[in-house]
Amino acid sequence: MKTLLVSLMGILLASCLTGTSWAGSTPDKDLTKQISDILTECKKITPGATRAELLKVFTTEGGISTATRRTFAHRRCPYIKVDVEFTPSGLNQKLLEERPTDTVSKISRPYLEWSI
Repeated sequence: MKTLLVSLMGILLASCLTGTSWAGSTPDKDLTKQISDILTECKKITPGATRAELLKVFTTEGGISTATRRTFAHRRCPYIKVDVEFTPSGLNQKLLEERPTDTVSKISRPYLEWSI
């Protein structure tokens, strides 16, 4: 088992060192730039940001949610999503009451998924 693990790690390391193979095609520079810009924009939303700040970059996604947990889609591409957990800004805030002053307590890495 240890030998297999060491072998797999060696193969993985060798493939990483040889670079990315595009199998004869070249990446679309415009698409690559657009995705890079979106990922950079996503990184700006971190724990401590408000719901209002988040909504400048993302929009709400359908599905089941509460004031403390929701999935959001990027405004420029609805297939790029993040899952966000919030800390309510009010002491007596209701379960479904979302406020612009709620703060992000946790945000997932961006991921791709079809729209609901």
